[in-house]
Amino acid sequence: MSEQRNDLLELLRIALKWKKPILIVTLIVAIGSAAFSWWGMPNYYKSAITFYPSNPVMNDRQVLYSNSLGEIEIDYFGSAGDVDRILTLAHGSPVIDYIINKYHLMEHYGYDSTKELSRYKTKKKWEKNYKAIETEYGAIEIAVWDKDKNLASDIANHIALTIDNKNKDLILRDKLIAIETFEENIQEKEMQITLLSDSMQQLKAKGISTEQQKIVDAELDAALIDINNSRKIVEQYKTSASQKFSTIHVTEEAYPAIRKDKPVRSLIVIGATIGAFIFMILFAVITENYKKIKTKLADA
Repeated sequence: MSEQRNDLLELLRIALKWKKPILIVTLIVAIGSAAFSWWGMPNYYKSAITFYPSNPVMNDRQVLYSNSLGEIEIDYFGSAGDVDRILTLAHGSPVIDYIINKYHLMEHYGYDSTKELSRYKTKKKWEKNYKAIETEYGAIEIAVWDKDKNLASDIANHIALTIDNKNKDLILRDKLIAIETFEENIQEKEMQITLLSDSMQQLKAKGISTEQQKIVDAELDAALIDINNSRKIVEQYKTSASQKFSTIHVTEEAYPAIRKDKPVRSLIVIGATIGAFIFMILFAVITENYKKIKTKLADA
């Protein structure tokens, strides 16, 4: 206990001895950080759009043409998998590169597009001013910071639109594959029906037994039923694919910010000032102890 008290007294003695340089350096850093944060750091404005992913099943063929829709329990909003897919799109290079090119962010950030590292530097700066996250309520927030408040809101809204279009393309791609598969099946069935019809005509012309005619006729009926079902499914898929739908439900659009979001100049000044004060205290303690050690070595 006495040793701790002696250490505190020694620290206080050193601080009082060095009070003038400590105060001068701390004051200089405080004024300097205030000046730099005010004139050397531009204001950045934040704009954010919030939305929920829709449930892709809502536009599925089986739901649109179900006879027992009331008995099917369907969530209006998407699942965790839908959230993950949208966040993957939001952080993907196709979306980011598209936004950088569309809004000429390389030039906007002050980089020369002819330089080799310009796009790399642009992406690094973009990453510092862009955020796509899942909120605590399960929604997705797309936030953009920029010196131009109108540009920030335009970019945020357009990113949501771009994600929606790309997500829609993924869903439509599966439907188009299904349509192509069923259309190939229809072509095969049409050929089969033609062959069966020709066989039936030949059997009748040759007067072959009605038993064989019944067998061919049954195969023909089954093929016609099958092809009609396939055509019906193709039409349903085409209707489902041609619908105007959105894969997101926007709850709050991005608008130009009224106040800046960063930098928080007060925190910068306070942090720099406290850091300078602590540094000077440590510097004073080390210097005083070094003097003592040097004196003891000289006496020895």
